[in-house]
Amino acid sequence: MHVSTWSRVGLLSLGLCVILTASAAPLMPFEDKWEHVGVATCAGSNCHGSQRPFEDSPVLQNEYFLWQRDDAHSNAYKLLQTADAKRIAANLGLKDATSAPECLTCHTDYVPEKLRGRRYAMSEGVGCEACHGGAKAWLGPHVSGNTHAQNIEQGLYPLEDPVARGRLCLHCHMGTKDKPIDHRIMGAGHPPLEFELDTFTNIQPAHFRVDKDYRQRKTYAPGAKVWAVGQLLAAETFLSGLLGERFADRGMFPELVFFDCNACHHAMQQPRWNAGVGGPLGPGEPRLADAYLVMSGAVLAVLQPESGARWTAALAELHRASAQSVPKTREAAQKLREIASAALPEIARRDIGKTQAVELMLRVAQIGIDTQAGNYTAAKQIYYASDALSAYLRQEHGVAKQALQGPLDELFAAVDAPRSYNPDSLRSALRKLRTAAEPLR
Repeated sequence: MHVSTWSRVGLLSLGLCVILTASAAPLMPFEDKWEHVGVATCAGSNCHGSQRPFEDSPVLQNEYFLWQRDDAHSNAYKLLQTADAKRIAANLGLKDATSAPECLTCHTDYVPEKLRGRRYAMSEGVGCEACHGGAKAWLGPHVSGNTHAQNIEQGLYPLEDPVARGRLCLHCHMGTKDKPIDHRIMGAGHPPLEFELDTFTNIQPAHFRVDKDYRQRKTYAPGAKVWAVGQLLAAETFLSGLLGERFADRGMFPELVFFDCNACHHAMQQPRWNAGVGGPLGPGEPRLADAYLVMSGAVLAVLQPESGARWTAALAELHRASAQSVPKTREAAQKLREIASAALPEIARRDIGKTQAVELMLRVAQIGIDTQAGNYTAAKQIYYASDALSAYLRQEHGVAKQALQGPLDELFAAVDAPRSYNPDSLRSALRKLRTAAEPLR
């Protein structure tokens, strides 16, 4: 697993993986019907609470300590006790962030009281069952020797499938109808949300080994596939938001959380405007947050060219519609979501080879090089994509780290901080990355 340089700042069988992407999705851990028994239930020294990995075990068995010591999810509830959280809660008119459902729904394993077992503790934050699902039904058989497929059948959430993993993550890292996050929360002081499935997977401490035993029990999805799937999922989730109740007229403005933060929130002293990557809007026009839509366009252009051409046209139509009305925007969003939803199952089950990974990197680089890509939100996704694809080329195809590392370091420096972001530095780094990547095809 690669550790993204962004961290400097801080599967089932293949057949089942295909089934998950093509049919009804499994119940999310926060909506399942099984009792959540609590992190302490999994933390025994002979289960997942060893201080050191077991050398003779198919799993590490120190997963609890990795989560407790190094995983940001274990601190999610504690963040609600900070001065910043108290200020945000006060701005929102909430008595206490640690008891407000709209905060707890993402900062804890928030399930109905009737599903909270004896050892369940909300103060554990985003614990084991927030991701793996309520363990009451599968815990005993899991300990007794169930196969992984049997655990899935009994309610274990299939995180090794990138489609299932991405859909779960996006509920909190983007917001959905089940876990609504709106501009009011951002305006009260909550940090902006962002997501990229491969990078965010890898900056958390891996509590598994992708070894021979792992590959026998599950199907490992390489980083290029995880990145591509993650972008389509983020696009699909965003577009579903535009089609749902969250995107509605509220006085003079629709829900602003669907618009690009950096199109409005940036320094005014220097000339900053660039045409957006998605198409025809001019200076001063509010722009939908299209970074995931643009990256998805790159995925489709390389892996499904016919769909990619339809996507490009539909994305330009979406931007034009956003300047007209909510109904027109919904109509255009529906066309894009249909393309994404149709493409996702095939993208999720296909292998991405070296040539295609390089083409994806070049396509993303060109998006940034063109004068269309000026906003900081898109720039970060360009960096995430470049880093994820570079790591994939190193790990799966033996490309030397030094082949691409210099341009990647420059690219990271260009997007390291929003206050110092300079689109010209981004493009300079991407030109060097393109030059370094072209001979790898």
